[in-house]
Amino acid sequence: MAPEAKNPSAGGEAVGPSDESLASRSRHGDVAAFEVLVRRYQGRVYSYALRMTGDAHEAEDLAQETLLRVYRSLGRFDTRQPFAAWVFGIAAHVCRDWLRWRGRRREQVVETVDAVQQGASPAAEAAAAEERERVAKAVQRLPRKYREVIVLHYVEEMGYEQVAAALGIRPDAARRRALRARTMLERYLGGNAP
Repeated sequence: MAPEAKNPSAGGEAVGPSDESLASRSRHGDVAAFEVLVRRYQGRVYSYALRMTGDAHEAEDLAQETLLRVYRSLGRFDTRQPFAAWVFGIAAHVCRDWLRWRGRRREQVVETVDAVQQGASPAAEAAAAEERERVAKAVQRLPRKYREVIVLHYVEEMGYEQVAAALGIRPDAARRRALRARTMLERYLGGNAP
C-alpha cells in the first residue's frame, strides 16, 4: 500500500497517497495521479513564481511551464527523494531562465496579503499591510540566490535539506545563504528583519 501524505494544516491527518507515490504512478501513465499532484502544487508553484518575478501574469505562465516540465521529467524523478524539493528545483530553474531572459537582476517581490484577523482595527490592518510591503521591498533588493533561499525556507517552509535539493546546493550552503540574506534584510530594514 502506498504511503499517505500528511496535511500539515489539518493536524497531520492523512489526505491520500504521498506525492512520491503519485509521481511513480504518473510516470507509468496514471493521468489521474498527475492531476492530484497538479492540484497539490499549482498554487504553491504560482506563489513561488510570483514572489520571484513580481508579475502575476508571468507567474501564471511560469507555474504552467514548471508543471509541464515536471510532467515531462517524471521519468527522472527519484521517488526516494522529496517530491516538493524536486518540483521547486524545477520552478527555480524556470524562474531563473525567465529572469535571465528579462535581463533583470532583481524583480519586485509581491507579498501575498494574509487573511485579515477578525476583530483587527483598520489602523492595525493598515500597519500590517505597510509592514508586509516594506519587507517585500527589502526581499526584492536581495540578489536572486539569496531571495530563492528566503522564499523556499520561510515562505514555502522547506527545511535546509529540501532547499538545498531544490537549488542544487549543499545544505550548509543553503544555511549560509539564509544567514547572509537575513543579515542583508536586517540592514535594509534598519535592524528589524522578520
